[in-house]
Amino acid sequence: MKILHKYIYFELLKTFFLTLGLFVFVILMDRASSIAETVLGQGISLLDFLSVLIKGVPAFLGITIPMAFVLSVLITFIQMGSNNELIAMKSCGISLKKISVPVVWVGIFLSLASFYITMFVMPESNVAMKKQIEQLLKKKITMSISEKNFSSNFPGITFYTEKLYPQKGYLEDFMVSLQKKDKLITIFAKRGLLRTVKDSVFLDIQNGVAHFLDWKKPESLKVLNFKNYTVKLYTFSEKEQFQAVKYKTLIQLLKRNDLEAKVEFFKRLTVSLSPLIVGILAFAIAVLIPRGSMGVGVLISLVIIVVYYVLYTFAKKTALKLGIPLLPLIPDLLFGILAVYFYKQAINEKLKLDIGGRW
Repeated sequence: MKILHKYIYFELLKTFFLTLGLFVFVILMDRASSIAETVLGQGISLLDFLSVLIKGVPAFLGITIPMAFVLSVLITFIQMGSNNELIAMKSCGISLKKISVPVVWVGIFLSLASFYITMFVMPESNVAMKKQIEQLLKKKITMSISEKNFSSNFPGITFYTEKLYPQKGYLEDFMVSLQKKDKLITIFAKRGLLRTVKDSVFLDIQNGVAHFLDWKKPESLKVLNFKNYTVKLYTFSEKEQFQAVKYKTLIQLLKRNDLEAKVEFFKRLTVSLSPLIVGILAFAIAVLIPRGSMGVGVLISLVIIVVYYVLYTFAKKTALKLGIPLLPLIPDLLFGILAVYFYKQAINEKLKLDIGGRW
């Protein structure tokens, strides 16, 4: 039995890590393609760019681990069925319940790993990533500004420029809008230079026109023509306050004890439990469908992934609107019921899913 379980563990984990690597690669490429031009075009090194990407990996490991596990379980056991390995095992008196033991143990391990990742690694990674982006922004403050597009890289400040020289921080034929409490300052100028002094960002402007508007007294609009003008745009705080729940570890969430923190906790808990639940469900379906149904198995795994993710997204958003922090657990509850039902039917061999392939 130990040799059999070792074989199943090997096949299962081999497929799992391959599919997990594929999912992570696809998501990374999607993220990389959306920011590569912006970041690499500003003089940011490839090493810094890759560092930011890698620090973002834990943020989506929570959802990619169950995705990879459900696909690997279905592929592994459908392949074993196609090779008549399951029939050979059962003919030797080995029950499906015993065959499923590696799936259960791997599911438990992945659930524990997901719990640790989502509760501790992910928030710390989010903090590290934000800090590095801020450091890069200090070095290259034109990083999020692009030509002929409106962009807002600092709170309350909007840029538009016709020409940008990111290596030197020069702007030509540009507009900058600064919202300060009840006042709006809009500046149009021919040339400008973005620079940093310690933790402050300054904009040196030449040959421009500034419009000063007080929202409480719009009739008092003032227009100022100038040759040289320097504006202090932003000051980076020495101690960044990471108040959003995505930056909070398990201990910090429990200390907050408000609705948003409770929803975040149950959202992460749902993701943590999902590998075990969807793994058992995938095993049951894999042994219930006919042999040679690899294509059907892959399709079923994709359906499970999509339905689970839709329920998960809907539940976490609805929880905040209705003020019910337990709602994010709905996907695990529904899929848990399905997993228990199909697992019992599979080990008792009372049900066959006639959806293609051959018996």
